Amino acid sequence: MGDIIGFVVAWIVVAVLGEWGVSVLKQHSLYYYTITTQGLDGENAFGFIITLLVPVFAFIVVMLLYNMIRFGSLKLQAQRSPKQFYNNKVFVSVWIVISILLNLLFFVHPTASAIEQMFNSEEARYNRHDLIVNVTARQWQWLFSYPQYGITQAQDANGNSVLYLPNDRTIKFVLRSYDPFHTYDPNAGVVHSFWVPAFGMKQDIIPGETRYLYIHTNKITSYSVNPMVRVQCAEVCGPGHPFMEAPVSVVSNADFQAWVAQQKKLQS
Repeated sequence: MGDIIGFVVAWIVVAVLGEWGVSVLKQHSLYYYTITTQGLDGENAFGFIITLLVPVFAFIVVMLLYNMIRFGSLKLQAQRSPKQFYNNKVFVSVWIVISILLNLLFFVHPTASAIEQMFNSEEARYNRHDLIVNVTARQWQWLFSYPQYGITQAQDANGNSVLYLPNDRTIKFVLRSYDPFHTYDPNAGVVHSFWVPAFGMKQDIIPGETRYLYIHTNKITSYSVNPMVRVQCAEVCGPGHPFMEAPVSVVSNADFQAWVAQQKKLQS
């Protein structure tokens, strides 16, 4: 009984410390930096899972360490304990039941609930006011166009690709992978992955396929403020893969309209 009490006390202490550490991480953002509602949803889901799993992880670690310290032997010849237990039906049954319940819970939330949220966000395609951004991935460059504004290739004064987005707006990204600067098959290309770390989500881009990604911006920021605000290829696509990135800026609606006007002048 003394060993059980000692183990339970150690488990509770470690679990409480672990939950305290998780709460501190939550205050400083588990995803480090997010600028979309989808990123916040993902962060909340991760926080929910890790909060419930801390006691389970603490139980396993404390049990291993407690057994190593309490029942370990420094003698070359270990002595056989007079009491041997090969099975504990109560413990095994409780462990299996808890594992099944946790897996069922995580299947319902956040997995199934997150899928519902994703479906709801994709209903934005019926909203004519959403901003459409065509994204073309090629080795090793990102190209962005805004068909609603007649911008065929968004770029800065030096001719580098840039992605500008208005704040508090739903964005529909249309993702394709091919190389428009060559005359061979337009569907030819390699797999890329459209990833803005601050979005909290990414989408693979497959040659010959058109894929979509919906996000809703919720913070004015830019690459100069935080390096997480950039488009980065997350799929190894050749020797130029590490440098396949483009800065992102999320600005107010007025600043976005001014940027659009500037880009239209560059298009002519």
